[in-house]
Amino acid sequence: MKLSDNLKIIRKENNLSQEQLAEKLGVSRQAVSKWESGQSYPEMDKVLLICKMFNYNIDELMNENIKEVNDDKQSKSNLNKYIEDFFEFVTKTTNMLSNMTSRQIIKCICEQIVIGIFFVCIFAIIGSIGSLVVSGIIGGLPYNVSHIVYNICESIYIVLCLIVGITIMLHIFKIRYLDYYEIVETDEGKDDNKDEAYSKDVSSDINNGKKTFIEKKREKIIIRDPNHSESKFLNGIIKAVLLFIKIMVALYSCIFMFSFVFLVILLVLSFLFIKTGAVFIGGFLSLLAGIIINFIILEILYNFIVNKKCKKTRMAVLFITSLVIVGIGIGTIFIGLTQFEFIDEIDKDLKEEVYETEMTDNLSLDYMCSNLKYIETNSNKVKVVVKYSDYIDAKINNIDDTIDIDFQSNNKKISENIREIIKEINNKKIKNYGKFEVYVYASKDNIKLMEQNRKRKYKEQEIEERNNTIEMLERKIEDLEIEVLNKDEKINNLEELINVKENYN
Repeated sequence: MKLSDNLKIIRKENNLSQEQLAEKLGVSRQAVSKWESGQSYPEMDKVLLICKMFNYNIDELMNENIKEVNDDKQSKSNLNKYIEDFFEFVTKTTNMLSNMTSRQIIKCICEQIVIGIFFVCIFAIIGSIGSLVVSGIIGGLPYNVSHIVYNICESIYIVLCLIVGITIMLHIFKIRYLDYYEIVETDEGKDDNKDEAYSKDVSSDINNGKKTFIEKKREKIIIRDPNHSESKFLNGIIKAVLLFIKIMVALYSCIFMFSFVFLVILLVLSFLFIKTGAVFIGGFLSLLAGIIINFIILEILYNFIVNKKCKKTRMAVLFITSLVIVGIGIGTIFIGLTQFEFIDEIDKDLKEEVYETEMTDNLSLDYMCSNLKYIETNSNKVKVVVKYSDYIDAKINNIDDTIDIDFQSNNKKISENIREIIKEINNKKIKNYGKFEVYVYASKDNIKLMEQNRKRKYKEQEIEERNNTIEMLERKIEDLEIEVLNKDEKINNLEELINVKENYN
């Protein structure tokens, strides 16, 4: 960077005009103007005077960028300040503890232990809640991936708890003892009047924010000192922790952003049910209140991240208003639901799927539900009838003498079903859209035999699954044993290399 540019930066950083700088250097304003424009250069004695006056060396002034030099000096100064402050903190703590009585030391230690236990309990409660939240979020991921993500989140939380806990405990210790306690020594052998005078002087100095030290022969007294000094060491840790907390808050705010968008989508979709009257109004009000609450939460999180002051009165009014709207909305929904017709019996609309087969010794029905009904007949055949609504599909399969019923949604008519459901709800009718019934026609003995076969197959399946689990664990054990042998072999090779190296030396 040019000397002219550096001179201009130095003058502006020190809030000097060209005339003021010229006066300090003993030159004319025109000379300074020419230096800054690059039309001329100052003489060497003026360069040395500038370096001395503003604490720079010639190389920095002539060849380097003064802004970068200042930033570098500032960073080094801050680092040195942090280190000095840390050692000052340790020194003050050591001096204070060495001058405290045993009773006072025990009291201090007990306070720190109680504070530590308190924070452990708080962090444990927050951790258990966070564990449930994280497990719910990553529950859909594969086991290996979710296990790694969970362990990473757990490690980050533990480290964060340690940093936050230790920082807060140090800060409490600082303001409870280091900042508010000083040693005052008193003379013995003084008369009462002088003691009273000393006492008044001490009280006066304390009220004025001054530290008082009086010579003393034996007794040491710990008193409160109203001076409160900042610690860059603790403030630096607090700022780092606060930054990490803000990053975590920003990540968690994404959840509320998605929920806000989802509620807005639901609010738009609610107009599909506008004909339901009171139910639509109640649902619309409830969704609107949910959007307001979500917005308040997002605003609080945003203000915390950017260090912006929240408008508490406005937020409180909005929150209370949204709660009132939610109450009105839910009440209106219940009023509207009283006008709906709930239809469960739709037998005329049910479709049928029929399967019939001869009874065998191993035949069973792999299905258990309250909708299952056995009907005794005199026939040796087994007949399974499934009745289901138009909104689902049913299929009966017989695999290895096991009758299985598979239900699934009617994907072929999903758009038609949605339109039909919306139409029926607008007509204030709610049907049992997933209604189905299963009937099994067989003789009494065959029904009993089918139940026995079903229980036996379930047990065989459980035993097979257990054996598969045992085989899998045995394979893992074998793999681990091979891994241990390989590591032992590597250790032996390393030991041989070490022995060879020692013998060579």
